[in-house]
Amino acid sequence: MAGVTQRKSHHESYRKSGSLQLLAAAPGYRIYDMRCTLGPRDPANENQYPAYRVAAIVGGTFKIRTTLGDAVPVVGSLLLGNARDCYCCSHDTPNGDRCINFDFEAGFLEQVRAELGMRGIGERFRNALIPPSRESVALAAAMEAVEEGSDTAALQEAAFEIAAAALTSTHATVALGRKSSFRNERAVMRVARYIDTHYHEPCSLDELAAQAGMSPFHFLRVYRRVTGQTPHRHVLTTRLRHAARRLRTSHDRIAHIALEVGFGDVSHFNASFASHFRVGPRAYRARFTQFSRPTTGCVYARDLD
Repeated sequence: MAGVTQRKSHHESYRKSGSLQLLAAAPGYRIYDMRCTLGPRDPANENQYPAYRVAAIVGGTFKIRTTLGDAVPVVGSLLLGNARDCYCCSHDTPNGDRCINFDFEAGFLEQVRAELGMRGIGERFRNALIPPSRESVALAAAMEAVEEGSDTAALQEAAFEIAAAALTSTHATVALGRKSSFRNERAVMRVARYIDTHYHEPCSLDELAAQAGMSPFHFLRVYRRVTGQTPHRHVLTTRLRHAARRLRTSHDRIAHIALEVGFGDVSHFNASFASHFRVGPRAYRARFTQFSRPTTGCVYARDLD
């Protein structure tokens, strides 16, 4: 890749630029919590995916150049990479980023592909990014739940769903082929970080456009071109992702959670949540009420200490 200073192995790179913690391992895949501490003054090093990776972005913003294309992932999106493909990241702030990674073996993806009845495609991913959407928001929440602890059945279900979404993704990079200026990309990343911390506020188009220093119409076009989604979609999926976390980890009333994450109407929250997660808030919470540690098929890294 042009502009890359040097190539490093995946694990060597993260020993020097952040941390890579194994969360769990099962036949066909391993799950990592990856934290990057690189900033705008650090050199851009080329890395190589050690496996077929689906990464849920749970913190920070950055730009990535990959064999599949360039992307600006935001929190709640899924980043895809094929084994042995190269990638290079750059950051516009010193805060780095954080991802929950599913690293799949080729055999596991072939099994998923066969279960889906897919022919003539192979195990390779075809797109670099699945932006926050009805498809990705529930998957990103499932990946975050892995860190909190899930039983074996839930983990296996999440792995299959995540692999299936990555293999069948066709709409992920619709707008990523069109180039945007560096200034516009930095403005979009700045607004994406604003949404991540102000999602519970109105976050109107006019307000977000002002944060970017653009007219509303121009901002809407640029934001969609850079991230693959509209600002409204990003705000909505961010609210739902935070609501899902609250449902998993607290006993707060559903109506209280809906209002605190930015929904002015509980019925709208219930309908939006069911549309994205395929179950209502109450049923979703019930999945995590009876927590049980895995006994077979999966080894959690914390059990090895």
